[in-house]
Formats: sequence, structure tokens, C-alpha cells
Amino acid sequence: MRLAILMMCSVVTAGVFAAMFLAICSSRRKDSQPPSFRQNLAAELVWAAIPCLIILSAAIPAAMGIACHQNK
Repeated sequence: MRLAILMMCSVVTAGVFAAMFLAICSSRRKDSQPPSFRQNLAAELVWAAIPCLIILSAAIPAAMGIACHQNK
């Protein structure tokens, strides 16, 4: 289980860094205008749902492991 959580954290970290570098490289263009995400319900829902899914995907196996140890 520890290895699975470590791998999940590694994937999330790699994704965040990739998105960050992509945003940095694309915003360095001279005529680039930043996108506006205000009042965009879909973007806000996705922005809120991703951390919730990450926490749930780590909490469910942890809870199952705790329950398994308590039943022994």
C-alpha cells in the first residue's frame, strides 16, 4: 500500500511540474494573453474535484488496511 501511495504522489508531482512548465513556456510568448477562468463553472468544478479524488483514492486503501489490521 505504501508503494501505491508513493507512486500516486509521484504521478501527481510529475503532472503538476509538467503543467507548471507548460504554463511558463506558453506564457513567455510576447503576444500571449493569459486565459480568464473567472466565472467558469466547469473549470472551478474540475479544480475542486481533482484534490478530492486524490484524497479519496489515498484514504480508501488506508481505511481498508486499518480495518484489516483491526479484524486480526
